[in-house]
Amino acid sequence: MVLLYTGKGKGKTTAAIGLCIRALGWGKKVCMIQFLKSPEFESGEIKLLKKLNVTLYQTGLGYSWTKTPQQQIDCIQKAWELCKKVLLCEKYDMIILDEIVNVFCMKTVCVSDFLTEENLIEVLQNTKKTMDIVLTGRNASTKLIEYADLVTEMKNIKHYYKKGIKAIKGLEY
Repeated sequence: MVLLYTGKGKGKTTAAIGLCIRALGWGKKVCMIQFLKSPEFESGEIKLLKKLNVTLYQTGLGYSWTKTPQQQIDCIQKAWELCKKVLLCEKYDMIILDEIVNVFCMKTVCVSDFLTEENLIEVLQNTKKTMDIVLTGRNASTKLIEYADLVTEMKNIKHYYKKGIKAIKGLEY
């Protein structure tokens, strides 16, 4: 199955991690590649996933506004090369591609020379048929929505950020 969590609301990665925990409970092997999140930023879910022996790659640069477009492109290109290897290795039962959807709509980075939605779908079509793939990120295109077997849109109705409350350990990270 290809599962897609998209939308502007909170909870896309959290939903993917929920599926990860469910798969682990059944003895499945899980890999998570985070396209934009940096290993420099510590979060509660990543600490737990490491303890649960999830294969985890945090390939991002962190706060992208502090990086040059070329640094972002280089980082995403390395992540995509890793992603292709992992998807085709047949070692995992579930692979989570966290924030890959965001890559397709980044205004400051042009990745279309090496990574397009068509490239992603082509690679997904060549994965083993028993592997579940989870995609997350905002603004999923019609093409990705049509390709996925399950699509959930996270909608932001209300958030405490609007009151000026900063990220809370255990809730946001």
